[in-house]
Amino acid sequence: MRVISGPPRYFFLRRERNAREELANWPPDIKPMETPENQVGVAVRLFPEELGWRAELVTREADLNADADGAFLLTRQTNLGLAPEGRSGVSGVALKLMGMRVINADSKGVEYVSHLVVRVTGGMGVGAPSQPLVAPIDTLLLGEYVERDGGAGSRAQATLDLRLTPGDVTNLPQYLPDAAISRYVTHTLDETVLTPQARHSITFEVEAGRVSLYGRPEMVSLGEEIRAALWRTPGVVDIADHMLYGAELERQVEEALAERGLGAITVLYEHGLINLRGEVLDNATRHKAKDLALRIPGVRGVVNDLSVAEPAPAEPAEPPAATEGGSTAASVEAKAPAGDKALSK
Repeated sequence: MRVISGPPRYFFLRRERNAREELANWPPDIKPMETPENQVGVAVRLFPEELGWRAELVTREADLNADADGAFLLTRQTNLGLAPEGRSGVSGVALKLMGMRVINADSKGVEYVSHLVVRVTGGMGVGAPSQPLVAPIDTLLLGEYVERDGGAGSRAQATLDLRLTPGDVTNLPQYLPDAAISRYVTHTLDETVLTPQARHSITFEVEAGRVSLYGRPEMVSLGEEIRAALWRTPGVVDIADHMLYGAELERQVEEALAERGLGAITVLYEHGLINLRGEVLDNATRHKAKDLALRIPGVRGVVNDLSVAEPAPAEPAEPPAATEGGSTAASVEAKAPAGDKALSK
């Protein structure tokens, strides 16, 4: 299954009308025109496809019995268990489905499930998480698949489990609103990036639990530290690193120059700019090196400190051979009388 990329959002599930919600403040409030455009419904239809589980939200109770073309219908009544070894019911932990996190694949309008939002309802004892958790869809297991006639249409049902241990469940990220995650992420970045200049250059956005990072840190190692810290931050579901690293830009510029026979040029990333140093044969090569560097995506400026090599001095002409008297053969011949020249012929 390939990784699906695109904007994420949540489908929150509610109880059917007039049924009492057992969890306070669920489903979460949705504000019009707010990104992401989360939605609330009574069920989600899941269609197994090659890319993954395609999801369609059912918003009205009246549509629950509509022909679903063999899709799985998941509601707030859907129960899940844990099957760490792929065997259903081994752990005895009980979970309830609270919603789904979906991704708009390549922004083309077709949404696939990336995570399930679940709540522990039994089997874990004291210390069990009380708030909804976000579990990767890759952990979902299906068993005892059957298709039932629902009157207006068929409905596929199955036993659902997550391939997780109780310890795995306690380490799942808790569902949190994006505003709360943003506050935690700000604190994490302040604690991780200790250089004020570097911290000031890094920004982020949070969308349905995804933290997107932007900025221009110099070292790739700093990005690794930031991502590791973010995975430990409450509410973070996934991370999209869009930062441009100085060390990576250096490498790309060096490779581009080497491909054109300019590998001897020294490339440095300083203060957000690429600096070229060394010596080249002529001005044309000097300008060519700068143009190649500027073509690399992410390079926004080049400091061209390349110098042009001075042309080597011309070698002096070889002097004419000298005679025994110290004069050259040409000068002796020039001084000889005309008659002598005739005799010599």
